[in-house]
Amino acid sequence: MARLTTLAAGLAALVLGATAAQAQQTGTPEEMPCPLPLPWDGETEGETYSCGVVIVPENHDDPDVRTIELTYLRLNASTLSPAPDPVVYLSGGPGGSALHEISTNPPLHLNMDQLRERRDVIFFDQRGTGHSNLLACGPFGAAIGVVGELFGDRPGIDMDRLEALSAEGQGQTLMLAICAQAYAAADVDFAQYNSVASSRDIAALVTALGYDGGYNLYGTSYGTRLALNALRSTPDHIRAVVLDGTVSPAIPGTALTTAKVQEHYDTIFRLCAEDAWCAAEYPDLRNRFIAILADLAEEPLVFDPPLVPNDFARARFTIVPQIDPGFFATFALLNNGALQGGMASVLPAMIAAIEERDTETIRTLMGRGSQPEAVAVDELATADDVIDADDSYIAPSIDLILARAAADDEDSSLSGDWVDLVIGAFEQRLRAGEMQAEVIRDMVEFALLPVQGTDASALTGFADEHLAPDIAAEANALVGAMDRQTLRQTMWAIGDVAELMSGGSERSLGIGIAMGAMFAVNCSEDISLAPEEVAADYIAATPYPGVLVQDLDDYRQMRAVCSLYPTPFTEAEMLSPVVSDTPSLIFSQGLDTQTPVSFGRTTAETLANSFFLEWPSEGHVIAARSLDGCAGDIAAAFLDDPARQPSFDCAMTPRYSVPFQAQIERMLGAAE
Repeated sequence: MARLTTLAAGLAALVLGATAAQAQQTGTPEEMPCPLPLPWDGETEGETYSCGVVIVPENHDDPDVRTIELTYLRLNASTLSPAPDPVVYLSGGPGGSALHEISTNPPLHLNMDQLRERRDVIFFDQRGTGHSNLLACGPFGAAIGVVGELFGDRPGIDMDRLEALSAEGQGQTLMLAICAQAYAAADVDFAQYNSVASSRDIAALVTALGYDGGYNLYGTSYGTRLALNALRSTPDHIRAVVLDGTVSPAIPGTALTTAKVQEHYDTIFRLCAEDAWCAAEYPDLRNRFIAILADLAEEPLVFDPPLVPNDFARARFTIVPQIDPGFFATFALLNNGALQGGMASVLPAMIAAIEERDTETIRTLMGRGSQPEAVAVDELATADDVIDADDSYIAPSIDLILARAAADDEDSSLSGDWVDLVIGAFEQRLRAGEMQAEVIRDMVEFALLPVQGTDASALTGFADEHLAPDIAAEANALVGAMDRQTLRQTMWAIGDVAELMSGGSERSLGIGIAMGAMFAVNCSEDISLAPEEVAADYIAATPYPGVLVQDLDDYRQMRAVCSLYPTPFTEAEMLSPVVSDTPSLIFSQGLDTQTPVSFGRTTAETLANSFFLEWPSEGHVIAARSLDGCAGDIAAAFLDDPARQPSFDCAMTPRYSVPFQAQIERMLGAAE
């Protein structure tokens, strides 16, 4: 940690030296090649879909200070006479990338394809996410341990607590704290990264793309909260909304994350009671579950040897040494990501086996996977070119430098060559024995370049200051040959590096979350407005003690991080129901551990013209898991006639049910 002191000393200076993007012409779309071409059959860029950017003010009320680019992808309607009102897709998170979602999720593409039969569908990366001024916190993972130097003179920060978090290994909390300070010092106005600003972005985007009538919104997860905020802050021209995985701005969702998996179990017990076979075989399941939780809290069920689950369960479990109440939080998260409830169908048999302390039946139900053989230390090969990191915080960035420098990139481009030159220079400095903290300090500054906008001087200025003269000359020659789109691609390529600097992903594969954007939104609209008592009361009231996704201390840490973010809204402005008569279709999923069914029902109460549909067997966001296009069919029918409830018949088929009998008999029968 001492070696990071040098990094700390330079970090504050480097972010303070970053300049804001020069204001550019706003409101005019600029078409460009898509950063992520669609891989689906029948899609041809330039024919069935296209991409571009629209420049908007960072602060819509002060448009002359700083601008940002919103990157969009438009799916063209398949009809020759499309309706004049497009659908705008709003990704979740907050912090998710809509472009990555539509290019990596086949069911989502299938369901959105149903909507485009009569109208265009527009995907855009919300401000601070994906390819729209990505606010990744990965670069600051390497700066953990230097909190004192960055925040020591900042009022309102509990330095003793932050130092304690460092000692406890609370790396992510410290990374987020440093991230907030660094971007703010780089002139990013976090007060403008919220649902109100994004609502205005939606209106600006639709207008810029030439639609002068109404438009529709399809929100998923956090995107439903954004859609509802748009109904409140920019209601003009919003024709209809579809809310999928629904949560209202009035619901303090982050605080309730502690124990909201309880509704997952409520749904399973209700479905079992409604199923004649399950009800007969496993009566009174809810009370039996509560009883085994009490028993497991006193004496966990131990596996000797530890249980090794099957490939499906390994999505959440690796080795299971014992079952205690906390096991069932992870079990619910596993089911949330699966079709037809995942392992929800075998939960009744698991409860019965736990009552009997029958570990063999549990092994059968969870699968008898094989444990990987241990490899002796002396059998491990050590590469000659590996550089040992000074500490675990720096390690991901060191590994990233070495991997990028060693990559054989056959597809050379101006943007890729420029980034490779910089990464190669970092590698040379490491191999020459320069202090790792000095190299990583410059890498953090490199990662901050995209917040300066599509600006050649940002690249040349960095090269002149941080690269050897001969390498800088080569780098600047590349910049001199770049057009505006290549400059943009270079900033995206830098973002590709930045998002991985802490070892995670913040925009790729359709699941990455831009942590800077996520906390800017959640802190201003949710966490800072909901005190820890909200989480504490929710934990105390749960019928399933110990089944917690996060505990109260986790929520306290989030609130500590949020003290670094601006809070432009009052509780009355944000944590209040959205009242609207705009036609709304609400999808909620019974096994959803992120936005449970009660969230959707509560939201519907103040939407006068809403239609509500529960998909009881499914987890979060039905559009991302409906393999037969049913969700898209229903949404398309609704958008064709928002005043009339569409047919829900396709959602009532066995495909959308939990197969208790079939699954339990199959698994237990196979073991006989």
